[in-house]
Amino acid sequence: MKPYRNLRPVTLTLVALIMASIPAGAKASRHFSLAYAASVGGTQIAPGNYNVSWVQHSPQATVTFMKGKQVVATAEAKWVERNTKYERNMVVFASKPDGSRAILELRFAGMSRALVFDNAPASP
Repeated sequence: MKPYRNLRPVTLTLVALIMASIPAGAKASRHFSLAYAASVGGTQIAPGNYNVSWVQHSPQATVTFMKGKQVVATAEAKWVERNTKYERNMVVFASKPDGSRAILELRFAGMSRALVFDNAPASP
């Protein structure tokens, strides 16, 4: 068993190297379906299926909505911890006085946090 005695420090070193190679702004993504037209970051998004990705700046994130390979909208959000783990991906909308909708937050299946948008128009 002596050859395995030194395996633990080597394993820990490899794990540390792998973790260090992942950038702080690592990108992640999920698929979302929007049942209604809505705005996010000042951009109107049509109903449909989207790939939503984000680059985390802890606790802030830059969120990108893509339809196929086309970027449809980009907006800033922040991560907010919640008391419950979500069972499925969800979109929370707010109704505006003119009857249109704005995306307030995205909730992710298997996570107990949400991306919350400030809904201020994005800078050009």
